[in-house]
Amino acid sequence: MQNKTENLGDKKQEIFKVYEVPDPVRINKVVKFIKKYFGDIKGLNILDCGISKGGVSDILSKDGANCFGIDINPREIEGVKIIQVDLNKEIPEFGIKFNVIFAGEIIEHLFDDRRFIRKCQDFLKPNGLLIITVPNLVSFLNRFAMFFGLIPLTAYVAAEFHYHFYTRRKLKNMIEEEGFEVLKATSSYWPLNIFSKIPMLGKIFSLLGSIFPTMGNQLIVFAKKVK
Repeated sequence: MQNKTENLGDKKQEIFKVYEVPDPVRINKVVKFIKKYFGDIKGLNILDCGISKGGVSDILSKDGANCFGIDINPREIEGVKIIQVDLNKEIPEFGIKFNVIFAGEIIEHLFDDRRFIRKCQDFLKPNGLLIITVPNLVSFLNRFAMFFGLIPLTAYVAAEFHYHFYTRRKLKNMIEEEGFEVLKATSSYWPLNIFSKIPMLGKIFSLLGSIFPTMGNQLIVFAKKVK
């Protein structure tokens, strides 16, 4: 494993210096899609942007995938090569092309989200997957808040370190406009993550996220490189 420190820029993201994935439903849906798409994941090259413990690389590296990570904060995950860099500046070169680029809860933190999506084309193999997850501006809870004249939770809580907000349509259209073919646009769960660890409720809330993706807490888009 190797960590490389670059000239970092966006200091607002230091709030995530100590961070572990709080929403396993989102990660489990991503892992399940990757395994179904490729069949055998052994030997796949996977780039995890905004990497953290409990995330996609933490799981798939144990299943035989070659996992690489990027984050603006220092990270250490066994079996994963990680470079510390601000993605506002660049996607660093690892010397390989990737089967999967996963950007989990990351593009809303970037100054230019379109530039990042466009650059992912250069790092993906033909038919490779770009998987993006973001907070949903019009989630069930945010709609509930707005109904009573309150500021949406996503905008209020995260306003200091989020630069963009998304709906399912906006995110899907943006990815398509940057040259990708969207295979699926779904969401994680709704309405409350605090109950998702209770087995039965977790399954119900996860299912609701799939049936009503426009109201899920996090949007998940799976897209394929077509060029």
